[in-house]
Amino acid sequence: MLTEVLTSPPPDDERTLLLLGLLTVQDRHGYEINDFIERTLHHVISLKKATAYQLLERLEGHGLIGSRVEQHGQRPNRRVYHITPAGQARFGEMLREQLAREEALILTGNVPVMFAENLTPGETLEALRRRLEGVEARLRLYDTYNLPCTVGVGLAMERIRALTHADREWLARTIARLERSAPAQPAP
Repeated sequence: MLTEVLTSPPPDDERTLLLLGLLTVQDRHGYEINDFIERTLHHVISLKKATAYQLLERLEGHGLIGSRVEQHGQRPNRRVYHITPAGQARFGEMLREQLAREEALILTGNVPVMFAENLTPGETLEALRRRLEGVEARLRLYDTYNLPCTVGVGLAMERIRALTHADREWLARTIARLERSAPAQPAP
């Protein structure tokens, strides 16, 4: 595994940026990093624990972060990670690149939309109505968030809300259009 870490290029996706960014604030042990992501950032990014640990190992192999083992009382040893000067430099480069990058909104939910004509009009409408209910529930959930966060996390959540509002508007317009064009259903 170590040979693979050293021969492969350093990871440079948004998950890597997140881990480096979290370590610019303070040194953290792996559990703390994963707990913070799961509790606070789960609407901003999806990052599984195993993937996070794998990325931390690769970043350490490339000298972008370092680690030390700490003992706290009777608890098991914990590996505490810190960002290196090379990691700080790479974080700045990645942040500038990724913040400026335009991205296509390629969502997994686009695939079923592509094949909607394979259902009856009634089935399509029912599925889209259920999807709309889910989007509206998500927006209500977002409205309950009042977590203390950095300016950047607030901006990310604002973007997620705006994109979710746009999806709700698209769904509502699409449902209305399909309702107008759907054949009349006989009364039960």
